This record gives sequence, C-alpha cells and structure tokens, in this order.
Amino acid sequence: MSLFTIVGGTVTVWTMYTTDLSGTSYAVLGILEKQPRSGYDLSAFADRTVAHFWPISRTLVYRELARLERLGLATGTPVAQERLPDKRVYTITAEGRAAFDDWLARPTFEEARFRSGFLLKLFFGLRVPAERVTQLLEDYRHSLQEEASSLRVISDRLAGDTAKRFGRLTALYGVRSAEARLAWLDEVEAELHVRSASAKREETT
Repeated sequence: MSLFTIVGGTVTVWTMYTTDLSGTSYAVLGILEKQPRSGYDLSAFADRTVAHFWPISRTLVYRELARLERLGLATGTPVAQERLPDKRVYTITAEGRAAFDDWLARPTFEEARFRSGFLLKLFFGLRVPAERVTQLLEDYRHSLQEEASSLRVISDRLAGDTAKRFGRLTALYGVRSAEARLAWLDEVEAELHVRSASAKREETT
C-alpha cells in the first residue's frame, strides 16, 4: 500500500508492506508512538497495560522491533549506560506513525480469539470427579475476583486524567468482563449443583 503526507507543499510517498504486520506489530508501534523506548522498557510497559487484553512476550517484542526497523517503521539508536549494559532505544518513524494511523482508521479488526485452560478442562468435565470440578470452579472464581480487583484499582487510578481516559476505559472493560464471567460462574455452579442433587436422588431410588 502507499501512504503519503504533505508538508510545506511537498508530497512524500511511502510504499510499505503493512499487510505483513500483525496486531502485535501495531501494538508495538502504538507504544513507541507514545515515546521512544528500549525493548526492555517497551515490554515492561506492555505488561502493565495492553497485556491485559493483548499479551506480548518479551521475545516477541524484540522480534517485532527488529522487523519494524527493517521495514523503516521504527529506528533504533544505541545508548551507552554506565552501570548497566548498553541498550538500544527505538523511535517510531514518520512512516511508522502513518502506518499506525492508517491501521487505527480501518473499520475492521481481528476476530477475538483466546485460550483458556479453565474452559478447556471444564469442556472435558465428564472425565473429572465432581469434587475436582468444584475445586476447579472455586479456583477460577478466586482468579476472577483478583483480576477484577486489580483492574478496578487501575481504572480508579486513571479516573479524572483526561490524557489517560482511553486507558481507563480499557481497564473498565476488563472489570466488567470479569464481573460478567463471575455471574456466568454462578449459573454454572447452580446448574451443576442441581444435576448433582438429581444424580444422588436417582442413586437412592
């Protein structure tokens, strides 16, 4: 695809192969758009923010930075440090910013897919003793409560900061999602309890 900007009457055209870029690529570009960062700093920032809905491993961060630099969407600059190993700080380029803005402007987005070890085990629940299923549900409830609590703290901390309103809204999405899953868990436990009670009555008749 071709992107162009007009600065002072001069038209600059860039041709980039953004079809090869993934959601993770754009996540990295978006973080760099906020400010230049080293791979370590970018990974740490991602862990505190987008990892709640778009996990990015540190290995993948460095791989994406190298690829974005090859494509001319980011540029890396070596930075010497006195008491720590030298690092490479990456900055988004004009081409990278144009590609990122183009991605944001597109009406489509990737279909949400996720992995859940809990749901995978629940799916095969018939192979598990009833008491183990009960423990599985209790463990999941505890993890959801912790997730909702931690995201609520983030949402509350960002409240009132206009510059971080979208960060607060994404955190609030996580809170509401956890609350919805807790409500669903109530239904699961209620249904399994009914079935368990029914099975016991059949055994005694």
